[in-house]
Amino acid sequence: MPKKTRKKSDNRDSVQIRQKKGTWLRFIKTFFKCRLPWVWLAVYVVLYFGFLTVGVDVTDRTAQLFAGDVSAELVASLIGLMILNILGSAVTVFIGHIVSARTNRNMRRTVLKKVLNLPLSFFKEENPRETIYRIVNNSIVVDSTIMVFLLPLFGGVYTMVQYFIRVFKYDWRLSVIMIAFVPLVIFMAFLFGRINFSLSDRDSGLLASLTQRLSEMMTNIPLAKAFAKESTEEEKGKALTSRLYKINIKSSWFDELNNLSETFVSLLQAAAITITGVILINDGSIDRRAWVAFFMFSGLFMAAVSDLTMLWNNIKIIQGNAARLTEIMDAKEEPKGGEHCERLSGGIHMDNVRFGYNEDKTVLDGISCDFPENTVTALLGVSGCGKTTAANLLTRLYQPQEGTITVGGEDISKYALDDYRKNFAVVSQNTLLFSGTVRENVLYGNEDVTEEQLTDALKNAGAYDFVMNMPGKLDAKLEEYGNNLSGGQKQRLSMARALLSNTPFFILDEPVAAMDAVAVDEIMDILAKQSQDRCVIVIAHTPAVLKLAEHVVVLEDGHIESEGSAEEVKQSSSFVKDFMRGAVPE
Repeated sequence: MPKKTRKKSDNRDSVQIRQKKGTWLRFIKTFFKCRLPWVWLAVYVVLYFGFLTVGVDVTDRTAQLFAGDVSAELVASLIGLMILNILGSAVTVFIGHIVSARTNRNMRRTVLKKVLNLPLSFFKEENPRETIYRIVNNSIVVDSTIMVFLLPLFGGVYTMVQYFIRVFKYDWRLSVIMIAFVPLVIFMAFLFGRINFSLSDRDSGLLASLTQRLSEMMTNIPLAKAFAKESTEEEKGKALTSRLYKINIKSSWFDELNNLSETFVSLLQAAAITITGVILINDGSIDRRAWVAFFMFSGLFMAAVSDLTMLWNNIKIIQGNAARLTEIMDAKEEPKGGEHCERLSGGIHMDNVRFGYNEDKTVLDGISCDFPENTVTALLGVSGCGKTTAANLLTRLYQPQEGTITVGGEDISKYALDDYRKNFAVVSQNTLLFSGTVRENVLYGNEDVTEEQLTDALKNAGAYDFVMNMPGKLDAKLEEYGNNLSGGQKQRLSMARALLSNTPFFILDEPVAAMDAVAVDEIMDILAKQSQDRCVIVIAHTPAVLKLAEHVVVLEDGHIESEGSAEEVKQSSSFVKDFMRGAVPE
């Protein structure tokens, strides 16, 4: 019987011991990008180490009590220290929660700010829903580093030193036996830490993928039901949850193996200490009090060592989560610097512009064209020819790989990015609305607007009547993505938002795609009125745009097929001739 060949995908969740190169350096850089609550942290550190010392004193006095010292002074001091330790520990824990909450809040703000300043090219490779998971879940790594690793690490070393000093006073031979097992414990921690890093890295990635899949599934439930694909979506979800289950089972096995190893080493050490202690007591080298104190401190010492080894495992888990977060923090942001500009004027010129989303595929191959001021320009071409890409370059959502773009004869790269983009209003073919009220969505990006201006914008966009018929009118609630509106209604609200901005440049990417013929004529009339003081660029697949356009640019396979006035292009462009007859595929 032929041997079955295991698919490559079966091993994608296997444990890898090798650490990713550069993870530590990237992790440290990410750590220092977070604004820490230094005052609260300082208070916590003082209390934390202060009550560690109190705990050591409690152990010392307890050992004296067990050895037979029952004096009233010892008992009173022991009770007082225990009460102080309990109360102080409670206060310390509470302040620790404050430090954690503030650190997590600051880190999430840092990551969110970073994400908002990344170019669109980042989101071509990183799914937005996975980015959400990074912001919500992976952002706790800085807090975990401080509260779960660094402070317990220094605290553990501090208590180990204190315990060793106390133990060494009783007998150096017992102290040697006590520390002889430490290298073995450290070796096991190193080994299992590497394994935990691998498992944590895969667990984090799978959780992000599962979040992404579930989010898409919930959003597209109508589509799944329309095509009777519920079972298919269920199987995809099962595949991800099964992989996550296997990772969790592997993690449990390694945890138990680690615990058994630690227990075995502890038993060996306890046996060696006990046998040596009995021998030393019998030959009179140490007394009963020294033996009791030593046995208690040695147990606490090894517990501290065990805690430190767990910290190593913890930092590898933290590092697994941080490895994905640093992908965001290391990403290159959009260039924000440049000259201040209030309101630009003049036409737009693209000169020998070349651009591709991937190195092996060029979308625009050295195009040169004009978008005159105070003019409606129709940007035409079949789907995928580069029309939306050209619009994205004009608004600097992407940067040309070659060539220049100028406004009024000035290179657009010289201007500060935020100032430059405020000169543009864009109505996208993918209508973008937030959950919230109609008012909030139309006023998005438009400050200091009067009620009259808001009403005029809604009327000019043909949205006023249906908004007034909604429960709550301007304060009517919109569902996520505006899903309680029709496609045409969403586009009209987007149009009203753009009209309200009163910018010198107006880009409309398929603004009438979800509208009927009557609505298309209304929108074209609106654009005709708005073009008097604006440079308007309309990307459309409807011949109605040619009635409006004074200038036409035709793209074909990343090149300029034709350019000129509407009448000129109608005569010279085979595409436009087919376009007017409705013979061009969308």
